[in-house]
Amino acid sequence: MSWTKRQIIEQAFEEIGLASYIFDMTADQFQSALRRLDLMIYSWYQKNIRIGFPLPNNPNDSHIEQQVDTPGTANEAIVLNLAVRLAPS
Repeated sequence: MSWTKRQIIEQAFEEIGLASYIFDMTADQFQSALRRLDLMIYSWYQKNIRIGFPLPNNPNDSHIEQQVDTPGTANEAIVLNLAVRLAPS
């Protein structure tokens, strides 16, 4: 099953107790989380961790509804690591 960037972000927010069925996330919060997600994956690519995640050439070109074709085994790592990055903010 292929996830979208939005689904990954929603799952990460849920991990830190901000589930969408309780909290209404703003468009700005989603945009900020999308940038953090892309930056996290960029940092993984710099460490030679390549998982087939679609990265934009420009941060403004990232689309929250874009499907990610990562292996299912990588999805939990993506979600949990993103949750750690989102939690302080």
